[in-house]
Amino acid sequence: MNQKQLRLILLNNYSSSEKTEVTLQSLGKSTGQKIELVDYRTPSLYEKIMDRSPDLLFLSGSSHMLTRPENQRNFEPETRIIKDAEFPILGICYGHQLIGKTFGARLSDLGRMCRGFERVKVLGTHPLFDDLPYEIRVPESHRQALASVPTGFECLGESASSKVEIMVHKSRPVYGFQFHPERADEDHPDGRVLIQNVLKLALEA
Repeated sequence: MNQKQLRLILLNNYSSSEKTEVTLQSLGKSTGQKIELVDYRTPSLYEKIMDRSPDLLFLSGSSHMLTRPENQRNFEPETRIIKDAEFPILGICYGHQLIGKTFGARLSDLGRMCRGFERVKVLGTHPLFDDLPYEIRVPESHRQALASVPTGFECLGESASSKVEIMVHKSRPVYGFQFHPERADEDHPDGRVLIQNVLKLALEA
């Protein structure tokens, strides 16, 4: 992994400070880099993120439900960033759903929480999957999921609970994971490898 200090930003979508801190620490461990934290409620969020032009922007998970109209309003600045940014973006869980919604995908409620490590089938070939098997095991924690592939994206992973577990934009460095790769552990390291591969792709973007 290139040890050059990169400009990495975690756009935090959690209301819980504990979950925010765990995510920040986990991403720092996976990337080996210092990560700047910016909250989704930050005033002038759009201008702040766009002016910083990070090497990679992470969009965190959240306990919010994106199907609720008030959340679509509250996260509108983040939606604008997703639409306009030329820098690489990785959406995780809620961040993944937010990317999908921004590009026209439908959301569905699963009627239950999906938790724990789940098998995800890799579809096709892509540098995202360097040093990974055709079936990976990754941590899940979500109730809603994308019901369709957003416009301009390719679906590269599916599971028993989600049709769109992994997606990649066809012409922009925008990636989405329904699962939580930052919660990988020593027995299930696939998520950590995915984050490192995204980082490599971001360096080439």
